[in-house]
Amino acid sequence: MGLVMKVTSANIIRLWFGADTPIRDYQIKMNPKLWAACKQVNRHFVAPSGALLYAQYRKSDKVAFARQVLVKLEEHEELEAVT
Repeated sequence: MGLVMKVTSANIIRLWFGADTPIRDYQIKMNPKLWAACKQVNRHFVAPSGALLYAQYRKSDKVAFARQVLVKLEEHEELEAVT
């Protein structure tokens, strides 16, 4: 049975900023669209606090990242619906 994650800010934060474990690797494998959206957002994301390293990110930075991922996913779904 697969583990398709519900797309929420908390789950995005856990997936992207979580510790590298076998469970996380499995979640990435089972949620390729979510992981791809995270990677796309990460390319251009600038933390609102100005932090440069993930370890320095505040909770608000992580929430801002998750919101951008949600927007990216919505855009992707809209494009799929049109085609």
